[in-house]
Amino acid sequence: MKKFNITLILLLLVNLMYAQNPLVKQWDKRFGGISNEVLTCFQQCADGGYILGGYSGGGISGDMTQVSWGGADYWIIKIDSLGNKEWDKDFGGTEDEILYFLQQTSDKGYILGGWSKSGISGDKTIANWDSSGNTYDYWIVKIDSLGNKQWDKGFGGIGNDYFYSLQQASDKGYILGGSSFSGTSGDKTQSLWGACDYWIVKTDSLGNKQWDKDFGGSTYDYFRSMRQTSDGGYILGGFSYSDISGDKTQSLWGVCDYWIVKTDSLGNKQWDKDFGGTQSDALLSLQQTADMGYVLGGVSASEISGDKTQPLWGATIGETDFWVVKIDSSGTKQWDKDFGGTDFEDEFGNISQTSDGGYLLAGTSYSNISGNKTESNLGQEQTWVLKTDSLGIKEWDKTLHTTGHEENGYAIQSKDGCYAMANVTLAGIGGDKTQPSQGLLDFWIIKLCDTTETTSINQIFNPESSFLIYPNPTNSNLNFVLNQSKNIIITNVLGEIVLQKKVDGKAELDVSFLSTGIYIIKAGNEVRKFAKE
Repeated sequence: MKKFNITLILLLLVNLMYAQNPLVKQWDKRFGGISNEVLTCFQQCADGGYILGGYSGGGISGDMTQVSWGGADYWIIKIDSLGNKEWDKDFGGTEDEILYFLQQTSDKGYILGGWSKSGISGDKTIANWDSSGNTYDYWIVKIDSLGNKQWDKGFGGIGNDYFYSLQQASDKGYILGGSSFSGTSGDKTQSLWGACDYWIVKTDSLGNKQWDKDFGGSTYDYFRSMRQTSDGGYILGGFSYSDISGDKTQSLWGVCDYWIVKTDSLGNKQWDKDFGGTQSDALLSLQQTADMGYVLGGVSASEISGDKTQPLWGATIGETDFWVVKIDSSGTKQWDKDFGGTDFEDEFGNISQTSDGGYLLAGTSYSNISGNKTESNLGQEQTWVLKTDSLGIKEWDKTLHTTGHEENGYAIQSKDGCYAMANVTLAGIGGDKTQPSQGLLDFWIIKLCDTTETTSINQIFNPESSFLIYPNPTNSNLNFVLNQSKNIIITNVLGEIVLQKKVDGKAELDVSFLSTGIYIIKAGNEVRKFAKE
């Protein structure tokens, strides 16, 4: 009988463990004051740094350099590519302002969106439609690249209007979306179908309203996410308790289902789709994909039933897993996947397509090693991130370890191919976290790289290679380095030419006009891909 090679066995075990989670930490940073700072959104910026946003009830303390106007205010912080703070800003009125979404704009500034209860006060120049101050309106704030306010706008009716998502549109205006409890009143020109509907507002580049649209069924329809689509229209998503009624053309499978609505560029409905099982299924994030379809992410309490083809990992009634649904451009389901452990997976943060055509999803989990989860928690509830291939097959997962309790887990692929992840934390030093808490809840961001991949596009040019491109992904400019003059042809995934140009040696091309997605570059006989954010 042959003796086992212990070294070989140990090496195989290490490789197996490493394959489950190939991420190596680069840095982590904590930001906050002595009060509660709740992170709700973050994005990588054109300069390679990051902008983090949320809300705070505190004033000057810790990383916060401005006084609070009253109640909760919007709070944003800009950091460089290594996580070092550059500046922070506070925006609010004398009541509560809850920032929920932000985006860098084409002028390198930022647009901030959330909901506000304040009248004219502080940074707020628009009165609420409900003069009693008891309900919320949408509130957007435009700032320049250094965080200086340029203008603000409010939109609402006499009921509560809760903002959740925005995007700068191709015409440089903005599309805003949320859940509305208002009937026809104020800025709202259409009546409710039920108790709560989706409500979208389109503005010009200065925030002036152009049109608004309401979509709903006979009961409650909660909006959560929205994107402009490659045809200039919009895809809206959330979850619905309504059966066939109003704008809803498909029956419920269970308590509540994923519900998406596709519109044209003027907000006119083109189609809607319902996806769910026999329990509660809540869509919380969506994105158009490179094949012009859509990927939907959220949480599910359903076992195999309806549109759901995989069982829950949790054994207790009411526990939820992450649920991903991939559909084509007309809303027809292509596949679905369930991810979880034996405890709760909740607070699904976001889903996005990665540069290799796979998907990155993030949220929070109470589960230890079980199901799809390969690492136990250190604290009670921890951020959990998964990477899949283009068919939703899991490639790796990562639990962000702290000694405390985390909320609101988010993850994005950075321009160098690595991954930035962020959440709300109560924890001190321990696990992956290297800085103490500033007070109560803080923002926390961590960067990790997959060392099994080429994680940096910004590498030294190899003269034997035809050409180099960077940064990848990009949302504005794409740099080329070539060993000789070549004709560059960029096509979308359908093979349609979107840009053609002769490049000599080095060049920087503006690709900000392209829709979000994957593009193919041909230079001579060599081909590259890049992702437009």
